[in-house]
Amino acid sequence: MPIGLKFHRKHRIIGYMIKYFYYCFARRDVLQKKKSYGEKNLNKIIYVIKPDYQDGVEGLLSLTYKHILYIDYAKHKGYIPYVDWKNYKTQYYDGVNNVWNYFFKQPSDISEKEVYSSKKVYLSGWTFNNINSKGLFEPDIFFDDQIEKESHDMLINNLEFNDEVINCVEKEANRLEIDNCIGVYVRGTDYTILKPSGEYVQPNVKQVEEQLNKFIKKYKAPFFLVTEDGNIYDYLKKKFEESMKIVSFDSFIRNYDGKNVLSKAGVLEEDKKLRGQKYLVKMILLSRCKYLISSITQGSKFSYALNGGKYIDKYIFDLGLYD
Repeated sequence: MPIGLKFHRKHRIIGYMIKYFYYCFARRDVLQKKKSYGEKNLNKIIYVIKPDYQDGVEGLLSLTYKHILYIDYAKHKGYIPYVDWKNYKTQYYDGVNNVWNYFFKQPSDISEKEVYSSKKVYLSGWTFNNINSKGLFEPDIFFDDQIEKESHDMLINNLEFNDEVINCVEKEANRLEIDNCIGVYVRGTDYTILKPSGEYVQPNVKQVEEQLNKFIKKYKAPFFLVTEDGNIYDYLKKKFEESMKIVSFDSFIRNYDGKNVLSKAGVLEEDKKLRGQKYLVKMILLSRCKYLISSITQGSKFSYALNGGKYIDKYIFDLGLYD
């Protein structure tokens, strides 16, 4: 069994309960709550899905996994789900728009006005019963076929990309001939410099080069690179320029000082909508590749779940966790 997987399986249940009881005393803001905002929908229960933590650090796909689980939970309970990224902060918060809609469609037809005029409303959050007891969208997904299948089914049944995102994906997919590519995903910048405790160790660029050489030799295919790190891009372009493909709008970070996480380092694209959409498009494209070479991150778990077991061959770097 892979190094990091042993840790996650052993400690998932215990870790959840410890966190839940801690939150009951110290962080009640992250617990599920019952609210009433008016007299509408007396015979219905509205389930407002919000970020558990509102520190503006959590990434788009990390948030999305949790929201997929909350949407599914609400549907099974017979509640009406509504995702609110307008009144609750994320990296993409602008104080005006429900920025969830920048990326995805709402899981129901209910409007914000109706939600906040309804009699019976739940605000999503931690409960005594873990709504993800199977560990979907966790690192197990890379090594357990059943977890991969259930994560895929959960995703496609509860998440719908908006038209802007889909249109961009299709345009880039045609240009790249993505369904014949080796997808290559690797993080650098804050992951490799800050080494965040509990996150998966990222491979160095020479390790990526080694696997790329094997895949290119074996499959005679070009590769589609997804990375934010300019140094990784420059190195691989020099080694594999004729085989490399990137999206038409790609950009890379070269001025990162390593003092803070990317979301607070002032090096990301200022237009939050475009920043998030571009990232999401790249991760969807990665899911459409024929082969995959990847590290373990929130992003790669998303692409792997979305792919649904269709990669013909893959290599996943499982290098353990940062201390």
